[in-house]
Amino acid sequence: MDCIDGVCAAAVESLKRCCSQWGLKASGGQFGHHQIWARDSMIASLGARFVPDDRIQNALRASLALLKDHRAGGAIPNNVECAALRPNFRAYADGGLWWIIGSTLLAPDPVVVREVLRWYEHQDVDQSGLLSMQESSDWQDLFCTRGKGLYLNCLYVLALRCAAELFGREEGDEFRRRAALVADRVNAYFWYAGDRNMLRHISHTFSTDGLPQQDSLGRPRWVPEKRYLINERYYLPYLGFRSVGEWFDSFGNLLAILSGVADKQRTAIILDFISSHSLDIWPLRSLTPVVLPGDPDWRDYYNTLNSPYHYHNGGVWPFLGGFYVAALVKAGQSVAATIALRTLAQLNRHGQFNEWHHGETGQPMGVQNQAWSAGMHLFASECVKLGRVALPQTWPD
Repeated sequence: MDCIDGVCAAAVESLKRCCSQWGLKASGGQFGHHQIWARDSMIASLGARFVPDDRIQNALRASLALLKDHRAGGAIPNNVECAALRPNFRAYADGGLWWIIGSTLLAPDPVVVREVLRWYEHQDVDQSGLLSMQESSDWQDLFCTRGKGLYLNCLYVLALRCAAELFGREEGDEFRRRAALVADRVNAYFWYAGDRNMLRHISHTFSTDGLPQQDSLGRPRWVPEKRYLINERYYLPYLGFRSVGEWFDSFGNLLAILSGVADKQRTAIILDFISSHSLDIWPLRSLTPVVLPGDPDWRDYYNTLNSPYHYHNGGVWPFLGGFYVAALVKAGQSVAATIALRTLAQLNRHGQFNEWHHGETGQPMGVQNQAWSAGMHLFASECVKLGRVALPQTWPD
């Protein structure tokens, strides 16, 4: 596989270090995450599946099998600890959706896909069409995202579209219908139009009908005030009960592009936002602005790992850089995608496929040989080489 200055070859070696008899571990070094994580292994598989190496391919399929075998009903575990083969379901929200996407690419299993999607139907707790989640239960598993998450629901659209390809016309059309409904709800509730109007972002929490500004008893409705990014346009990161997240969530907005939730105009707005706020210097910072002490979304435990520009709170994540390159390719910005890929190559060469880097200095802060950092570098390279997103047409061009 051709790549900038041999970085792809280094990515393959990094992935090999993550291989085990149980599957693709999240980290390949002495220190790190040695479990089989659903999101890490399946995200890594987006690029790793192109590597003609039996050890890597066997590890990818072993990951799918291990996660499937340790599911609870339709719930895919967040990770499985290798030595004791003990499943962990704490950050439960997105693992099953990534498992669906990975399985359709590597080893389709319609029976289990149907079971997993049935479990996700029950996470639509208010019958809005959107999934809800507990706080800190998606990929930002030490952060305050809660309620209806942008990232989670855009991922749901992708999983439903992937699942639709596994079934006959009637059942497949039903999954496509659900995907279209979720996409419509995301655009209706999550897109902030730069107009200070927060009412539409919390209206889904009203339990009684009435006029927009008052309920059925004539009482005025409380509406939050927009405090950050007031004049910007973007998808909000989460919708809680009478509250919203206000930062720009990079992963969620990129998945809105890649899933087709965002149309061409919104895609251009999102990519302009990323560039104008310098989120792509390395790339890619996880969010802006960072959450500070005293903010409603600050938590006391952030001082341990999530201080400003660290980890989920504005840290640079190389795997997100891979999704950024793919989004640029999808938007037809081939020159920008090539530049972003070269910047990502420099970051990964410097950090040796580190988990994350400091959001201001770019200093490697996590552990080296992270599977999804290596796998997504390969995926980004494949997208640039092909001139399209290197996935089936269920990820719409």
